[in-house]
Amino acid sequence: MPPTINRAEIEELYRKYGALVRRRARSILGDETEAQDAMQEVFVRVIAAMGEFRGQSQPSTWLYRITTNLCLNRIRDSRRRRERLAEAAEDGQNLVPASAPGPEARTTLRGVLARVDDDLAQVAIFYYVDDMDQAEIAAVLGVSRRTIGYRLDRFREEALRVLGEGVAVTTAPGVPKAEGESG
Repeated sequence: MPPTINRAEIEELYRKYGALVRRRARSILGDETEAQDAMQEVFVRVIAAMGEFRGQSQPSTWLYRITTNLCLNRIRDSRRRRERLAEAAEDGQNLVPASAPGPEARTTLRGVLARVDDDLAQVAIFYYVDDMDQAEIAAVLGVSRRTIGYRLDRFREEALRVLGEGVAVTTAPGVPKAEGESG
């Protein structure tokens, strides 16, 4: 028999953390409407998984992780659509010019995130989008700081590989570069 859902608990979580979930989804998805949809889906998943929350972390950490994973999955699901658009583009040119600012760079970032492993994408979002340091990320994910450094290095390598396959990117202002990177 499924666990009984305590409506008051769900309402309290929504009141306390709904804005945090929406901001997180918007920072990953780059669209307010998509973020609103994702927020609703996160709380549907919370209701379904309420019995799985062990209380070993803060509810905000749990919701943050659910939101991140949901948004990454949405990016991956939309990958086929982007690939079809790219195939339809005349003479194989990139759909995003290399000099494109702002939203185009975020679209390119989402394209890169869709092509790397989930663990690498998650760490990259925490580091580059949320501006968390490696120790903070390690605490959220429950792994060592060294593991986070390794995953960031692997993400950079994979991102360069993906970008070399023809995805145009612009460097967003304020995005830290790896040691030895120029520009």
